[in-house]
Amino acid sequence: MIEGQQLSAGQFAQLLKIDRHLLNRFDELGLFKPANRDKNGHRLYNLTQVNQWLSLQATVGLENDLNQTKATLQTSGNDHLGMLKYQQQLIDQQLNQLSTARQQISQEISNQETARQAIPEAVTVVDRSPINLLTTTFPEETEVTGEQVQQQISHVLSVLDTPPINLAIGRVHPRHAIEAGHTELVTALYTPLTADSKVKADMTQLGGHVVIEYHHLNIPLIEGFNHLREYAKQHHFALGTHFYEEPVISSWQTADPAQQVVRLLAEVKE
Repeated sequence: MIEGQQLSAGQFAQLLKIDRHLLNRFDELGLFKPANRDKNGHRLYNLTQVNQWLSLQATVGLENDLNQTKATLQTSGNDHLGMLKYQQQLIDQQLNQLSTARQQISQEISNQETARQAIPEAVTVVDRSPINLLTTTFPEETEVTGEQVQQQISHVLSVLDTPPINLAIGRVHPRHAIEAGHTELVTALYTPLTADSKVKADMTQLGGHVVIEYHHLNIPLIEGFNHLREYAKQHHFALGTHFYEEPVISSWQTADPAQQVVRLLAEVKE
């Protein structure tokens, strides 16, 4: 084959080890045009288009959105160097997203290993760093509905460039509601951010001393909160104004309430 030789769509597809129908589709979408057409309208391609095709496929794979790729091509024209630099930027973005995902997985592994080692219904005091939260708040204390959970999920996914590995949605309970025995009332739904997240938090859970327990949901939730209050009272701790109920997402979670675990915690001061 010489440089100026033109190939049929079938020959060009065979050379690139692709389905010729993919060439037809990309032509129809305006993403990859043949160099010429014969008198019968059949597509003809030049060997010089091989690199153009390979570059296009790299961009398609990185963007994963044909409409976005079409817009990119219209912007870049035939600037091959500019396209390579753009692909490099996309790869850097994906590496950052993979790094974030890896850190999320590491954190979730640590959380689950801690939960497995915990003694259910036994209260402990731990020192925690401040934790940034994404929240959906309610103007009045109310029972959580499916619509409110959907709002929280939409909020989290709309602000995070990299979706979380596990989407844990906790509940913020006001202390006075707990003291009145109303565990169904909440002031907010929340999702913790990873420690290195650059996303602006809606709320920060204070750090310092925290009373914590892992609570099985076949036992009324108020009993778990009462354990936290009793422990704080015995040790002369002053409780914060909010209690947090955080699901522990793990492989052993089932539909059986006896096997479902939540982490209950509240800030305390000596």
